[in-house]
Amino acid sequence: MRAYVGAHGAPIAAVMLATGVALSGCADDEGAETPAPVSAAPSSGAAEPSTTEEPEPGPEDTWADVEDPATMKVPLKSVDGVEGVRVWEGSRFRVNPSAVIVAVPSADRSSFQTLTLGSETLSPPASSEEAVRYWARSSGLVEGRAEVLDPVVVDGLELQHARGRNGVEVVDGYLYADGAIAYRVIFTTPLDYTEAQRDEAIGQVMATLEFE
Repeated sequence: MRAYVGAHGAPIAAVMLATGVALSGCADDEGAETPAPVSAAPSSGAAEPSTTEEPEPGPEDTWADVEDPATMKVPLKSVDGVEGVRVWEGSRFRVNPSAVIVAVPSADRSSFQTLTLGSETLSPPASSEEAVRYWARSSGLVEGRAEVLDPVVVDGLELQHARGRNGVEVVDGYLYADGAIAYRVIFTTPLDYTEAQRDEAIGQVMATLEFE
């Protein structure tokens, strides 16, 4: 999904003002007066300022400047409302009725990083904190409480972000709901990843995610 722009033109009025005419003369031999030449100079017209307000730009995507986005296409027939996404090269994926699950080995092949992308039309709890807590309880991926982090923007949509852990991996959940549809974008990365490695793995995919 990924801005919305509107503008209205307004006519610009210019006003021309004529100067007054000055007359002067002198009598000739027959007593007739000769009129002086008339000069007229237009004044410069001032453009009226436009009263149309430019709409404020939408929020910038969090991963808009990713230099090395993922390139492998993923089938999304089972995920309503998602236009497209690309994942890490060498990934394997499995399609469920309402989600697609992607996995690829880490660089040393000792563990995996994964993506689960799904949607549903059942409305989640209204508030973002409730949605995060519900996801953490129901996902079965997080041990203990999930930490609520700053939201992110993907294809123009603001997604809530929560992070939790279990015995082998860090789990990042990105959630969106508007009452009609809900998206869940879940990443797991090995515990021994640095923050830079984790951010890179997630950003490579999120930079390509597009909603309908």
